Amino acid sequence: MTAPGGRIHGLRWRMAAMRRLWAPGAQPNATFLPKETVPREPAGSIDLQPKKLPRASVGITGWVIFPEGATQNVEVFLGDVSLGKARLGILRDDIARAWDLPQAIISGFELLADLTDWEAGDGPATLTATAKSVAGETYRIEPRTVTVGAKEFKAPKLPPPAPVEGGAKGPRPHVLVFTHQLGLGGAQLYLLDLLRELVRTQAASFVVISAIDGPVRRDLEELGIPVHITSPIPFDDFSAHLGRLEELTKWVEGRDFDAVLINTATTLASPGAQVAERLDLPVVWAIHESFTPAFLFGHLIPPVREELDRALQRASYLVFEAEATKRIFEPIAGSARCVMLPYGLDIEPIETARKSFDREAARRKHDIPADARAIVCIGTVEPRKAQTLLAQAFDLIADRHPDAYLYFVGGRKDADSDTLRNYISSSPNGDRIKLIPITPDVQPWYAMPDFLVCASDVESLPRTVLEAMAWETPVLATDVFGLPELITDGETGWLCEPRDLKALADGLDRALSATPEEYTAITRAARTLVEERHSLERYGREIAGLLSQPKADSK
Repeated sequence: MTAPGGRIHGLRWRMAAMRRLWAPGAQPNATFLPKETVPREPAGSIDLQPKKLPRASVGITGWVIFPEGATQNVEVFLGDVSLGKARLGILRDDIARAWDLPQAIISGFELLADLTDWEAGDGPATLTATAKSVAGETYRIEPRTVTVGAKEFKAPKLPPPAPVEGGAKGPRPHVLVFTHQLGLGGAQLYLLDLLRELVRTQAASFVVISAIDGPVRRDLEELGIPVHITSPIPFDDFSAHLGRLEELTKWVEGRDFDAVLINTATTLASPGAQVAERLDLPVVWAIHESFTPAFLFGHLIPPVREELDRALQRASYLVFEAEATKRIFEPIAGSARCVMLPYGLDIEPIETARKSFDREAARRKHDIPADARAIVCIGTVEPRKAQTLLAQAFDLIADRHPDAYLYFVGGRKDADSDTLRNYISSSPNGDRIKLIPITPDVQPWYAMPDFLVCASDVESLPRTVLEAMAWETPVLATDVFGLPELITDGETGWLCEPRDLKALADGLDRALSATPEEYTAITRAARTLVEERHSLERYGREIAGLLSQPKADSK
């Protein structure tokens, strides 16, 4: 069988790979293979790992190629224990240089495994992976012998902290907000919606500190909220880290704040918890990331990790938008301090836009054929969001749905977007797959398509899914973390297995084959769910209550 796209597409891939390889600053991967036109048998390798794997977060990478078709999934094992399915579609310039196949450039896989609580004991172990193709072929990648070592770092076991006494000193609290950045993204727009609601109800007054500037700053300042941009605090040098924290603490001290609100558990926002601890201020921490603290902070030097672990344990409240994410943090902070609140969405602007929206005119403006079945994926292009895997899945079902078109909204000038662009240019269906640059005016892209796809392998509760449901656009999503809490398969959307190419392709096929009656039933049920479960007014009231009296039972 000839590989999809043929020899000319493979040549395009290799030329694109070489351009990236010799670009200024580019670093080639370490795998070198004998050059041949096409591999005769499945091939793959786990990249060289350290001889000793620490009992911590460990990144496992490799590659695999099936000459007769695309890779469906890769499962990684340590000994007899599955560490889970790996993320697919990872850029591999080195494999593209060796083999003339379109899929070679994205033949990589990666898995971040948490070995902190590894129960099999220290000592030698076998690391292997089993790959499966969409044609049903199975290939066991050659094992590597590794040694699982002692825990690299162990967070201090602290007693449950006493409730932080605090709350409003006056008629309404004065709140210091720490966020990671002010660019266009789900967590930033979440914060903007929340603060807009709290300003509207006069529940609190705010000052925002962000490590990185962006267009959301203008929106916040229009609300009358002062915004201060501070450079990111260093995390690789403890002395420099403490010095910058001292400077930031001095700036905050004396400004009469009643509480601290932290947006995201990224290292860019987490210094807010360290400052609050130094000033004995209560903390409400909105955590959107569905990662364990070992994943979030495991790469940091031990004294900084110790500080951040302690800050998590001493926060007044940790707020989550999904029960699945909340359960990750309960062993650390205690169930009483972990609160799940389905975050609110401001539906009013969406409803106003819907009333005047001309779908046909918008589709003409964006060159969407009048008779096309348009599929959209909205979000910045990055491996976690699996856009390249979605493009591969589209190729698997494109022949059965010749009127289907796939649109990615969120392209940037970076390596991840370049990988997707190169795949599209070499795809036999490249004229039906489009990459749209990231845009502040994303709302039309919820109204123009026939359905939206969220293919991510890690998500708590993506804003794009809620907005699509509010626009009454059906959603196909992966069954991860908070998504099955929002979507009931076949009732308020469709679900499919993550990190599995065939499952994603089957999901696309299922959504494209649904009847108009099924679409109508799903969109109406989804819209009702958003209205009832994701009221911004209720969410703002709940957060205001936590900020006014940020206390929790320590038991």
